Amino acid sequence: MKPKKNDNADNYPVRIDQPFFNLKQAWRIKGCACAWNTFEQNRYIQPRGGFPDGYFGGRGVFKNETIMEWLPLMDQDMEAYNRKYQTGAKARSKIKKGVRLEAAD
Repeated sequence: MKPKKNDNADNYPVRIDQPFFNLKQAWRIKGCACAWNTFEQNRYIQPRGGFPDGYFGGRGVFKNETIMEWLPLMDQDMEAYNRKYQTGAKARSKIKKGVRLEAAD
């Protein structure tokens, strides 16, 4: 018999109305095209430059308001966003170039 995997917050469905999000939940709800490891190691694309609003159960968490502000941001918006919160996070070369989105006809 296989050992049962421990349940943790990352295994539960993410609801948009929950009061707090950890970093992995933020990544999942945003639907980032990058891998989790890339997102986790790149503060530039994280909410508030990777600085959590507080800690819950020893894990950094972000308030719902923080996530709702961060969700609609595109790569091009991240420089101004990081400047607003003075995170000191720097863009990597791929992100600096930005992604051009074409409107579908």
